[in-house]
Amino acid sequence: MKIPESIKKAIRSGNESELQEICNSLHPADAAAAFTSLNEEQQIQFAQFLNNDALSLITSFLPASESADLIASLEEKDRTVILESLPDDVVTDLIQETDEDQQKTYVELLSDEKKGAAETLLGYPEDSAGGRMTTAYATLQENMSVKEAIETLEETKEDAEILARIYVVDENKRILGKVRLRDLTFNAWSTPIKDIMDHEKLAIRAEEDQEEALKMMLKYNMLALPVIDDMDRLLGIITHDDALEIQEEESTEDLEMAAAIAGERDEEGYLKSPVLSHFKRRAVWVFFLAIVAILSGLVILNYESLLENVFILAVYMPMIVATGGNTGSQAATMVIRAMSLGEFTPSEFFRVVWKELRIGLALGALLGALIAIGSWILITTFINPDTLKSITGGHDLSDLVITVGIALTIQVSASTFIGAALPMMAQSCKLDPAVVASPAITTIVDVLGLLIYFGIASMMLAI
Repeated sequence: MKIPESIKKAIRSGNESELQEICNSLHPADAAAAFTSLNEEQQIQFAQFLNNDALSLITSFLPASESADLIASLEEKDRTVILESLPDDVVTDLIQETDEDQQKTYVELLSDEKKGAAETLLGYPEDSAGGRMTTAYATLQENMSVKEAIETLEETKEDAEILARIYVVDENKRILGKVRLRDLTFNAWSTPIKDIMDHEKLAIRAEEDQEEALKMMLKYNMLALPVIDDMDRLLGIITHDDALEIQEEESTEDLEMAAAIAGERDEEGYLKSPVLSHFKRRAVWVFFLAIVAILSGLVILNYESLLENVFILAVYMPMIVATGGNTGSQAATMVIRAMSLGEFTPSEFFRVVWKELRIGLALGALLGALIAIGSWILITTFINPDTLKSITGGHDLSDLVITVGIALTIQVSASTFIGAALPMMAQSCKLDPAVVASPAITTIVDVLGLLIYFGIASMMLAI
């Protein structure tokens, strides 16, 4: 029997001991996943059947919105126990998912120490380094011996979220360096901390965006990243599991922006998010792109006489337009990825667009030549002269295929240029480059492609 089904069966039968036995045999993350698959009524029963220790473990693995719902279904005394047992950053995420009145209620349930940590974290934007940090970390003084350090850590071992990185600070909590737990383990007790610590002081300001924190952790291969204030005092740390969550959020955000989906993502997941929520996130961009796409129709309307005289030009319109959209999206994807990895900055704009322009010219020339030659061979082989004369308006076939080849070359070159330039311009304007990706670029190059195509055809065919 699958795990969620066995849990549902235990809930339906009201068998508390069976449910507790199932959850105790599971990793808390698996139990949390099973919890999210239940409907609202089953989730309430699930919470009622389990003891607070089990619920605390499961809650720490739930999305913040699901955690908030679970806590809300409990009695006040149980809420207090579970909130106190959760890491301070998890508690903060959970509180942020509730309304203002509920936030005050939950904060008042916390102990003074927990309340102070939660209020500190709530003071920073949710997507900032300060909003993602935890204040559960361990510190030492450089004048301590290894023995004194271990005795100090003995007192804080249950509170610190990570002991693999222990920060050495001065009396003002400014970072002097760090030691690893194994440095303490494999050195003599009398060894001074200042002799075994490294002097790395890499840190991020609390106001910085969470994506910058992620970039630092990836660049320097960090297990934890210290977060400091404007006076360089240590406030907290961002751990590796937080970094994974940030990476998932940022990747999802970029993917949704590239697909023209706006607004804040629902943490409940696709199936549990209401239809109206999905509608509101998609409607504005879809409407805007639809209006812009009308421009393509106006371009075609403007060249109506050209299409009537040389009907075969209509055959190549979808190909010209689609190829421009594809190559523009390719260029945008490459540039956005390179920028996200810090390979270059907007100050290198001309270097990047010049490179993409050369790539576009090469691709366009190749595609233009292949399409022109291929079209000439296929048309002369399979279309009889009378039909050919009718669809070409009496124009020479060579002129037509050359027109298509030139238009395709220019369209691909222009599209790669636009695909590279727009994301960099967006970043220079402090916008997310993903905003101008895929649909936006495709819509722009659709209109541009038609203008290029019909403009060149008018010149080449003197119409």
